[in-house]
Amino acid sequence: MGLLKSAFILGFQKSPILLVDGFASKIPGGILPIAVFTEGLSIINGLVGGDGFSLDLLSANFKPAPGTTLINQEISSYPFLNQSTAANAVIQKPNRITMHMTRPVTTKNGGMVGKLPLFMALKLALEEHNSSGGTYTVMTPSYVYTGCLLRSVVDITGFNDEVKQVQYEWAFEFEQPLLMVSELDTALSDLMSKFTKGTP
Repeated sequence: MGLLKSAFILGFQKSPILLVDGFASKIPGGILPIAVFTEGLSIINGLVGGDGFSLDLLSANFKPAPGTTLINQEISSYPFLNQSTAANAVIQKPNRITMHMTRPVTTKNGGMVGKLPLFMALKLALEEHNSSGGTYTVMTPSYVYTGCLLRSVVDITGFNDEVKQVQYEWAFEFEQPLLMVSELDTALSDLMSKFTKGTP
């Protein structure tokens, strides 16, 4: 497998969620990939067993869900004086990002016995990260969302006769707030400049 293909798989399919500050503030750089929690046993078993690190050892797979927003706006419904006024009345809303994680139990890395401690550790780490003010960077092939907040992690496992496992597919729902503190001054100064010049 080529280096670029491996980087793409690792960044966008195996570990596209990065914990920033919060829980990760205790490590150098302040960024921690989610694979540390979803694949901890896989990585350790591979290294201890002499297999080295391989993407084939990682059993969690992520993909962006349909409905993830790139631009999310609301347009006012009252009559406008002209097109320029209408364009300035557009209200920007937070982007919503949903990532589906498929993490089936495998015959390696503890199997069914390893699943419970893995998800307990993941839940505790995410709760600690959220309560300590951490944010998330969510990487998709189309866009990298920074400064996101985690809204929920929901079991979305479907029922069918082919798959006998339960709780193997999860939806991570994120929201990207409208303004970061660094962007607030720019937005306000642009608005104040328009008021000063008398432009809509």
